[in-house]
Amino acid sequence: DDRTLMLTLAEVVATAGDLRVRVNPKYRFEERMHDLTQCLLLDGYIIQDKKLLQTDPSIADAAPLEDDLIEVLQNSGAPRAQEIIVKINDSAGAFRATPPDYNASLVNASVALETLAGDVASHVASQLQTPTAYNPAKWGEVLAFLRSSGEITVEEEKGLAGVFGFLSPSAHRPVGIPEDQMTRLGRSFALNMCWFLLKNHLARTQQP
Repeated sequence: DDRTLMLTLAEVVATAGDLRVRVNPKYRFEERMHDLTQCLLLDGYIIQDKKLLQTDPSIADAAPLEDDLIEVLQNSGAPRAQEIIVKINDSAGAFRATPPDYNASLVNASVALETLAGDVASHVASQLQTPTAYNPAKWGEVLAFLRSSGEITVEEEKGLAGVFGFLSPSAHRPVGIPEDQMTRLGRSFALNMCWFLLKNHLARTQQP
């Protein structure tokens, strides 16, 4: 169960030095420990002073959003669902790489969000009786179309635009916040917006 799993992880973190001594060659342990550390960070946990700490109190009783998002994508019928899933996984892979490629992690998350928004816009346009003109390659035009068609509100459009801006390489230069945690924050924003776009659209299309 979850409690046993967390206790086991906490024990691994607390006794990492002892575990490393038992493994030869040492790089085998170090590679796996690095991967575990990055996976934990993606899920909202940080290793500090040989302790496993939760960085985001809101995740305590919530299922991993990423797993739920991928499951919904697989059943959504979105034309580019598999491409979006690949980008989400590429984002996680870049985060876990040795050394981590935080820029690639954010770029892949950004592409996933942009692609999903494009698929939603394309489906909305196909349901309208009056032909509409917007450039599907331009993020601003896609958002403006989603708002003008009633798919999202003005406030939601601003939120999506803000997250996309936050993900740009020049935007995440924090003072006093580690790059790994800042990247996790940006990636979480992107996945949450993917979740919102998809669930919002599915709910609208299922209305009588």
